[in-house]
Amino acid sequence: MSIKSLAEKIGMDYETVLEDFCGDVSALKDALRKFPSSCDAELLKKSVDTLDTENVKKEAHKIRKIAEKLGLENLRIAAARLEEVNPEKIPADYNHLASIYQKTLEAIEEEKL
Repeated sequence: MSIKSLAEKIGMDYETVLEDFCGDVSALKDALRKFPSSCDAELLKKSVDTLDTENVKKEAHKIRKIAEKLGLENLRIAAARLEEVNPEKIPADYNHLASIYQKTLEAIEEEKL
């Protein structure tokens, strides 16, 4: 699978992101490789479980910013929704985000960048 195919699979706006990376496919691949370690998914899960709204907002914000940089629109939207920290919706918003996040990680791992 090519990086362009991966982009389609994970909902990345490939052309725009590649432009943001000045056409450097290697730098884009490196950013995608680093994506899993740049988000603290365990801390977010723990914060959601304990309804620590401050940390939920903080960790969702981190994911949103990273997703934004990588052009991962579905992940960005889900993180932004969780970042709003509506206590009644935190579990559902987190589950939606976690699902997209997991699918993104799996696709990146399959690619073996």
